[in-house]
Amino acid sequence: MHYTTIKDAAICTALAALTGWWQPRDAPQAVMCYIVIFILLVVAFEVARDWTERRKHYDV
Repeated sequence: MHYTTIKDAAICTALAALTGWWQPRDAPQAVMCYIVIFILLVVAFEVARDWTERRKHYDV
C-alpha cells in the first residue's frame, strides 16, 4: 500500500472521529468503528488510485 493512502485515510478517520456525528457507548465500540472507517477509506482510496492510473494509461 502507498504511504499517502494510509496517511490520507488516517487523517480522514481522525476527522470523522472529531465530528461527533456518532457517539459510541464505550471504548471498544469506538475502536472497532474507527478501524472499520479506516479500512473502508483505505480501500476506497486504493480503488480511486488504481482507477486514476488506469485512466492515465488509456488516455495516452
